[in-house]
Amino acid sequence: MRLDPLFRPESIAVIGASDKPTPGRRIIASLERIGFAGRIFPVNPNYPSVLNRPCYASPAELPEAPDIAVFCLGHERVFSAFEAAAKRGMKAAVIYDGGFAEQGAEGRALQARIAAICVEAGIALCGPNCMGILNPHHKSTTYLQELREPAGLAGNVAILSHSGGLCVGLLTDTRRFGFSHIVSSGNEATVSAAAFLEYLLEDPHTAIVGGFIEAIREPERFAAALDRAAALGKPVVMVKVGRHERTRRAITTHTGGDANDPTAVSALLRAHGAIEVADIVELAETLAAFQTAQRPAGRRLAVITSSGGLAELILDIAAETGIELPPLSPAQKAEIEAEIGFVTGDGNPLDAWGSGTFAANLPLALKLFDASPAHDVIAFVRDNFDDQPFDAPETARSYIDTFAAAARRSAKPHYLLTTRPGVMDRALVGVLREHGVAAVGGLREGLMAIDRLARNAK
Repeated sequence: MRLDPLFRPESIAVIGASDKPTPGRRIIASLERIGFAGRIFPVNPNYPSVLNRPCYASPAELPEAPDIAVFCLGHERVFSAFEAAAKRGMKAAVIYDGGFAEQGAEGRALQARIAAICVEAGIALCGPNCMGILNPHHKSTTYLQELREPAGLAGNVAILSHSGGLCVGLLTDTRRFGFSHIVSSGNEATVSAAAFLEYLLEDPHTAIVGGFIEAIREPERFAAALDRAAALGKPVVMVKVGRHERTRRAITTHTGGDANDPTAVSALLRAHGAIEVADIVELAETLAAFQTAQRPAGRRLAVITSSGGLAELILDIAAETGIELPPLSPAQKAEIEAEIGFVTGDGNPLDAWGSGTFAANLPLALKLFDASPAHDVIAFVRDNFDDQPFDAPETARSYIDTFAAAARRSAKPHYLLTTRPGVMDRALVGVLREHGVAAVGGLREGLMAIDRLARNAK
């Protein structure tokens, strides 16, 4: 079954199109805003036109067989329209509505009837009970959420998720990375997460895959796809829910899947090189940590701060999580103290406030760790928030420029680490992105994200 019509359609039929504020209108509006260059065919017997496009009464009347048809209809009306579109020759489909395998025997029977049509006709179906697919590089979308602003969407992160709402949350922030694809797979009646993963890994725009997985329906195929990801050097970062019984019951009624044994799934992910994370913050920070110009050569992390208290917090976090923070050697500590004054602790994390002239001390600290054979990765802890009341914008920019320049000269990956996740100065993050420096947030979440990718790169 070919998935290109799902991901790179040249023509799209919108079944249930409307001029009213409905899913059928949102899809067409999104296609226009993203700059879709293909053909759009609204279908609804009640309209002669939709958004100034000719509207067709039924799939049978379409001027050509569409690459993909999206069904903006309630589940009780989907089957007859799906059957008609299949007869017209559609190659792929998206069904948004629920009411299928996740809602009992009647829904399972309806889903099975649709799946049988797909198998017979070779139709690649996303869903049902999903949000569809977004492909910013191809400028195409069947994603149910209406696109308002496409600038900044395109990037190297692919998202594969059973939850469409989770994708919506990730799409609200394009400061640190953009997307090669968004896939909301829903009930996976014919195309499984494993099949989607195989496709995403072969896409040249995809460098890393993030996932939210409720059930792995084809575990052997999924494991083989993870092996392929490892061979390609494309990390796969997964949130797998279902660690508790109440969650597993919720999964069955959400996308109709069997939640799998969480211990077995964790073992599968670990055995085949995937990175498992616990929640969406950890997922987002790990995806952000990947956005460096260089991959880590090892796990030995150097951290520069301007606060002894933050250095102490980081030491506790590192001890609890197994993050490697090699101390400065006696010679290195003596060397840096001769330049900046007294250094607390063993010098890593390095409180570079020293003599109180941090602007002068920061380049010295960066140079020290860049030359150090005992450190593989350099992180600079600095909070840069929009509209902050104290820090002068020119001061914050000077520190970022110094850090970016040091990263540009270095063969080691550099990270800006903020103390809290998600709250960052957009302009300064943009400067860092231009220089191949990733910004990660939250002392625990950010440090763990850096370490996860360093482990994966080994």
